[in-house]
Amino acid sequence: MYSVKQGVNLENFLDEEIAVPTSALRELKSLSRTDNDARLALKVAERYKVLEVASPGDDGIIEAAMRYKGKVVTNDWALQQRLKEKGIRVTSVTGKMVRRL
Repeated sequence: MYSVKQGVNLENFLDEEIAVPTSALRELKSLSRTDNDARLALKVAERYKVLEVASPGDDGIIEAAMRYKGKVVTNDWALQQRLKEKGIRVTSVTGKMVRRL
């Protein structure tokens, strides 16, 4: 959501295919009822490949990263820590920049 809010096009910074787990889409759909940034982020997210996961929320993001051996783009510090503990590559968006952690 942060990258959309800041106007950062992740396609300009990432070489990998961008995909979104269903847990993230569900969360964005819920937030989009009251949050314009979430509504816009949902529209952007729906353009990408969807990864089916069983777990909700952050657990679904971790599940997708482990199953598909992908990296995760997030600014959520707690999620970043969980991902690093599992050896999953993490990228964050800062201002108009994308940085690998």
